[in-house]
Amino acid sequence: MRSNILLYNIIKMNIMTIKYLISFLSIIFLILILSSCEHNSTGIENLPEMSFSKDVLPVFQTGCAISGCHDQNTAKGDRIYDSYQNIIRDVQAGNPDGSKAYKIMFDPFQPMPPKSVIPEPDRIKIRLWILQGAKDN
Repeated sequence: MRSNILLYNIIKMNIMTIKYLISFLSIIFLILILSSCEHNSTGIENLPEMSFSKDVLPVFQTGCAISGCHDQNTAKGDRIYDSYQNIIRDVQAGNPDGSKAYKIMFDPFQPMPPKSVIPEPDRIKIRLWILQGAKDN
């Protein structure tokens, strides 16, 4: 009887030891995984700088500042997207998700432009330009 109790206690201690060991190793593993990742908030440092005149304005001119949308003559909602001065009104430099001119391109209920969506490579250019400070260059 004593040997059974002794054996039970030994097994119980081993199980508790194994549980603590697994918990400890899980914490160590989690620390190693998290510390091995390099977190970069934007990751744009190594990307080429977007030029407003060469990369961004052509997208707005062909996709937004068109007749019936956001051109000088038929602008909807007082939003004219034909120049830096007009576009920057709806852009928060460094914050594409807070920029009306960028966010509207992804509106599922009112996609812009209505007839054909701006291609993803062009939307990426606009996003990158905004992240880089929405400069007039």
